[in-house]
Formats: sequence, structure tokens, C-alpha cells
Amino acid sequence: MTSPAIDASPNAHPLRQRAVRALLIGLLAAAVLAVLGALGTDQAPLPYRLMYWAAVIMPGSLLGIAVQTAVIAWGGLSGRRWAEVVLVALLVSVPHTFLVIVASALFFGIDAITLEVVIFFGLTVLMVALVLTAINSLAAASSAMPPPPVASFQSTAAAPASTAIADPQPKPEAEAEDASALPLLPDLIAEKLPIHLCSASLIAIEAEDHYLRIHTDAGSDLVLMRMTDACALLPETAGARVHRSWWAARGATEALNRQGGKFELTLKGGLTVPVSRTMQTALREAGWG
Repeated sequence: MTSPAIDASPNAHPLRQRAVRALLIGLLAAAVLAVLGALGTDQAPLPYRLMYWAAVIMPGSLLGIAVQTAVIAWGGLSGRRWAEVVLVALLVSVPHTFLVIVASALFFGIDAITLEVVIFFGLTVLMVALVLTAINSLAAASSAMPPPPVASFQSTAAAPASTAIADPQPKPEAEAEDASALPLLPDLIAEKLPIHLCSASLIAIEAEDHYLRIHTDAGSDLVLMRMTDACALLPETAGARVHRSWWAARGATEALNRQGGKFELTLKGGLTVPVSRTMQTALREAGWG
């Protein structure tokens, strides 16, 4: 279902953007710690401190990118940012502690690697990992916030006076003719997609980090939007949010299957979507499969 046009989309590389951001934050943190001479490194010359802290921080940043990507892909803490931050920091700090001990021994020498030394470095690494992971998470959240809507003066001025009266019954942007038909893309989503996907029909929406992958019958691409905002644009009859990270069109559903105690939807095009426990009974009663 992945379209070649993904490479042309400005929002198509969340992993690359996350990696670049994490490495830049890591470099800045290494420079700050070197200038401050943190943890007793102030006796060494500044260039030596810069090399030491770069050797300590940058591998941790690379490890953090891998761990955070795995945690996001898992999705068990989706929507709980601080729990995700703590989990990532804990997972990073365990292997990174031993790397820091080795780097410290090479740069400054360690008489003996005792339990006290391991605990000291472990707590220090965990503290730094928590701070850097939190900064990365806040930076990602701020970059994912959509810009405020800008009113068009020209279009407002040109509008007839009769259009000043608002419709007391606003309608969703996307209307499906019936439950078995695939819904059209809402305008606010379509305008973020490549041209060849704008007029396609919607199959599913998948959350990927701070982006949404829009699956259509003509391919898929990423947009910068929150899942709750995207779901609000769609009529209730068009489909349902069947999982924390998935919305599925009812007209695209081919089967509701049980796999090892868990339910999943099979959609048109072979797309498989997990179903949360809270939605399983509701989907079966509604005749989804």
C-alpha cells in the first residue's frame, strides 16, 4: 500500500527527523557538559573534555533513537508521553552505563570497577538519559503541533453577504453515502497529501509517532496531524477508531478475525489492523465481520 510518492512528501521521514533532532540535542548536551566540566572533568583541557563527552553522549543518543523507535512501534504507551520517556530512559541507561564506564576508564582511568562504581555511573546515566529523552519528546511534540489556521482576507472579502449566515447544522467534511462505501478524504487531510491521492477513497488511518499514515485505495502517505483531529473530520457511519493507533473504514472491512486471543481486521488491499479489547464486542455486534 506504500506509494513511491512518499519520498516526495515533506512529512514522509519522521524517523530521519527524529534521528537528526536527537543527534543535534546530543551534541549540544555534550558541549554544555564539557564547558561546565561536569562530574569532575573540569581538570582536563577543554578539547579533551569535548572528546570525552562526545564519546559518552553520542552513542547514547544513537541508542536512544533505536529504543524510542522500538517503543513507538510497540505502541503500548501511545498517548502517555512521560511513561514513554521513563521507559526509553530506563532501557537506554542499562547498556549505556557500561559504555560510559569503558569510556571513562579510557579517558581518565578507573582503579577498579566495583559495585559502587557501577551504581554511581548507572544513576548518573539514568539521570542524563531522562533529561535528554524528555527534551527530545518535548521537541518532537512542539514540532508536531499544527500551525494555527490563517484566514484568507481575499476570499472573505469576495464572499457574498448572504453567506454570512452560518449553517446551524454543520456537516462533517467527509460524507459516506452508506456504510458499505469507502469514505472520501476530508479536505483538511486531502490538502496535505500528494495530488494523486487527493481524490482517493479512505481505507484506514494509522498513527506513526507524531504523524498519521493515510491509507487509501490509491496508496498511502504521511501527514502531520493528531489522530483525534483526523477522526473528528469523519462521520461516525464511515468507520471507527478500532485501536489507539488505528481508524478503519467500515466499507473497507473484509473480515474480523481472531488471532491467538486477539482480534484484527482485514481490510481491502490486504491491510491488517489490530482491534483493541474495548472495541471487539462493539464491532461484532455492529456486524463488522
